[in-house]
Amino acid sequence: MTARFPVLIGFVVAVLLVTGCAPESGGAASVSAPSPTASVSEEVAAQPISGQPGDPLTAAEAKQLNGQIGTLRPYEMNDGSFVIIDVKQPLPQAVKQEVAESLRGTSNSDLGNYFDEILRQEGLTGKTVISVRKIHAGDGNGSDVFAWMPSTSAHGFPLGIMASSAESVVSEVRPWVDAQNDPAQLEIIVVND
Repeated sequence: MTARFPVLIGFVVAVLLVTGCAPESGGAASVSAPSPTASVSEEVAAQPISGQPGDPLTAAEAKQLNGQIGTLRPYEMNDGSFVIIDVKQPLPQAVKQEVAESLRGTSNSDLGNYFDEILRQEGLTGKTVISVRKIHAGDGNGSDVFAWMPSTSAHGFPLGIMASSAESVVSEVRPWVDAQNDPAQLEIIVVND
């Protein structure tokens, strides 16, 4: 009786295969792995990002964008939210205000710290920043003066621009910016103390 049991199991398996449990192609059975299901946040992040400079982004969209879509990139605002910026267009006004605020937070007498912050903002915005700020300077005769001056890391930027108002400095800087190969790459930021 024990010899019949394996034969019976073999017969049942053969009947199952013949009645529809065999692969349809007639070849070797193919096993497909179950497709992974994306979480809701991954599905949102996988959607194409659209919008204009200044439009808000979620953290997932900012991570997805992260400078990888043309000239668009995310900018993290001081409150932790994100907005779209385009390195080939002027910065949105809210972003310019945040950059100015960050620069304002540095001492106008500690130029090393000030330039470090300019370079940090250039990294965040993808722009070459030309900061216009009232800076403590000497007049060459030992007297202290405060004057509006531009500060930048831009190569070939003209030296010696100084005026009694931010508007005067901007009007002197603007023709130089417009004459560059890629003026959209430069951003003039006025820092009011």
